Amino acid sequence: MELTEDLKGLLVATAEDLTGNARHLFMAHTVKLLVSGGASRAERELGWNRKMIRKVMHELESGMTCVDAFGSRGRKRAEEHLPNLLWIVELQ
Repeated sequence: MELTEDLKGLLVATAEDLTGNARHLFMAHTVKLLVSGGASRAERELGWNRKMIRKVMHELESGMTCVDAFGSRGRKRAEEHLPNLLWIVELQ
């Protein structure tokens, strides 16, 4: 199927309106149904991340969802960096 500029705009706008897993699933289904040439062509013509699309397409085929470890990201608590911190505070 040929992707016209209007169709490309619609697909990109729809993907931008969605968030998280719904967005990823929309992109994967779109690539699977409409874009011949797969994730590489979708990256080139729609600006979507090829690696993310491949990951989600694999999830669709296997039926298993990869869960990101958002909870383990970010700054660690002061107690983790300084395990004696609470002990010092209790002594005072």
